[in-house]
Amino acid sequence: MLSTKFQRQFLLSILSKQSQNGGRNYATAKRFYRRADIVQNENKWEVTLDHRRLKTPNGLVFNVNTEGLARAIAAEWDAQHDGISQPSMHLTALCNTALDNPGKLNKHDIAIHLLEYLATDTVLFFSDEEEELRLLQEQKWGPVLEWFEKRFNIKQEVSRDFQPPPVTSETRAVLARHFLSYDFPALNAMNFGTEALKSPILMLACVDRFLQPKEAVMLARLEEEYQLQRWGRVPWAHELNQVELTSRVAASLLIIQNSTELHTEKAKKKAEES
Repeated sequence: MLSTKFQRQFLLSILSKQSQNGGRNYATAKRFYRRADIVQNENKWEVTLDHRRLKTPNGLVFNVNTEGLARAIAAEWDAQHDGISQPSMHLTALCNTALDNPGKLNKHDIAIHLLEYLATDTVLFFSDEEEELRLLQEQKWGPVLEWFEKRFNIKQEVSRDFQPPPVTSETRAVLARHFLSYDFPALNAMNFGTEALKSPILMLACVDRFLQPKEAVMLARLEEEYQLQRWGRVPWAHELNQVELTSRVAASLLIIQNSTELHTEKAKKKAEES
């Protein structure tokens, strides 16, 4: 029987790989369709390419729960030019992963991964060598950490060296309940955004609309930006990286907010009927 430690390491490996490629396993292909559209099938929405139903990598019919999300995904396909750039299609990739679940994960697996990630959260590590950088971190990250503690009614220490800060069992319990309140597609998207930012706290702040995706990416790259200002940058490379990370976070948020609004609507209808 596998040890708990080995199981956890194996789980983290799956989640990391799944987040890095979004569940994608496509060869580069030329655009083979004229237009993307959507069609409703009972309570689901499907995406079509020239009236042919889009399928997941595992051959399942691609479907989502709301018209708005389906239209956003159809727009993602319509935005492709002569070639289909799968790495840029984050909404499609996230939905494929949720439908196919290549890692055979469940909500508890992802929640555990996010809780383990917290101790290595970018915004919990302050510089102990460069005072100017530390002051910048305190100025920029401080309000986010204050929001985090107030939002979840917890206390979270930070690290001023390379040792991970302690995360109390109370904090873990509070955040576990919060993570598990989301459905699987939303939690999968939460993990994708967290991996992009290297920070569960920044991702939670985006979900709560305390931060915009672009702001969160700048905070996640704060030390890198500080060093670039001192030593110079490649004019286009770093901007491209920032745009890519922002698009990943934005796609994650669209999935999460779509799921949250859907569940809120269902709860409202149920309350009205009772």
